[in-house]
Amino acid sequence: MIKERIIQSIREELEIGEIRRELFPMITDFGVRDYSETVHTMGLNYLTAIGRTIKDITAISECPVYPYIKESEVSGLGKTSTNYRGFRTSNEPEVRPDSIWYSIKANQPLLLCEFERYDKSRLKNKKLEEKIQNLLIAYHQLGGDVPLILFVYWTYPKVTPGDISNYIRIFDDGFTMSNGERVYGIDGRKTDYLVYHCVASGAKEKLTFNQWIKVR
Repeated sequence: MIKERIIQSIREELEIGEIRRELFPMITDFGVRDYSETVHTMGLNYLTAIGRTIKDITAISECPVYPYIKESEVSGLGKTSTNYRGFRTSNEPEVRPDSIWYSIKANQPLLLCEFERYDKSRLKNKKLEEKIQNLLIAYHQLGGDVPLILFVYWTYPKVTPGDISNYIRIFDDGFTMSNGERVYGIDGRKTDYLVYHCVASGAKEKLTFNQWIKVR
């Protein structure tokens, strides 16, 4: 199955780093300055590049998800069925995942991805939570038929991550938006999610990213 092929490709690349070394020497050897969105841009483009090396898949960086609504359809036999096209309310945020991978042959979204920094500040923790929530919103807006979600968080060398299991559980349990609308978790029969922790090396002026640790 294509989902298993994608998972294998991600696992192998993040462990071995062949694409990383060949196309992104700035994050493997030269190092990048942690300035503005530089690290975030490098990370999301690297993850997008992985998708573009997999047969029959293309990947798009920072791709907005168009908000759809549910529509009921009446067949020729007079039976009513639901054509699920996501959900949208006036207060619901428009989301833009860092990377979306698509099937070239079917134009079907196959993977949603976010790359986000973690530190121990309340502000950054809130951002981490929002990124996971946005992935779940995008997942449902795309009809809940996306095989994979990939979430990667990165840290400085001496930052020991706290327990983020409460955030990761959002994928399974869902959450309630500020307007009171409930966003349900993924359908585990169709969708899996992968979580990685990327540990930077070096100082702020010259960070490299060669350690990608499997969390889930």
